[in-house]
Amino acid sequence: MLPVAVAAQLALGLVQGPLAKILDAYVSDVELKRKLAAEIEQQTLGYLTRTAERGADVVLAETNSEHWLSRSWRPLLMLVLMGFLLLVGFVLPVADLIVGHRIAFEPRWQLLPEGFWQFLTVGAGGYIGGRTLEKVAGSASPARRAGFPFMRGSDRKG
Repeated sequence: MLPVAVAAQLALGLVQGPLAKILDAYVSDVELKRKLAAEIEQQTLGYLTRTAERGADVVLAETNSEHWLSRSWRPLLMLVLMGFLLLVGFVLPVADLIVGHRIAFEPRWQLLPEGFWQFLTVGAGGYIGGRTLEKVAGSASPARRAGFPFMRGSDRKG
């Protein structure tokens, strides 16, 4: 799934690009063309907003879950991926130096699929960015901290 900002940019690009050309080709009335383009843009952004809200609801439901695994699967996944990167990027090269030859362990960096890097980038960025925003929101507005359902007891200060 695309991040909302990227999807919004893509949708607006479609409205302003290919869809605008189609409207130009088939609609001669300038005012109608403008209204149609505005309506398409509004409907597209509304859809993207609803999709983002549903995604946020899922994350909040997981975070507020009573079961520890439901609350913790995202951080655990990131820890596993970071552990794999540490193994491949640090432990194996150091082991190669100590042994004096390349250890027969695959995969190495060049064999990792591109999708792995995209997944790790989005996952780490989303997790780290989300936690940072959560902390900033809580510290910027102490009076409203109680209104943030995703801040569990251990995260609250004051």
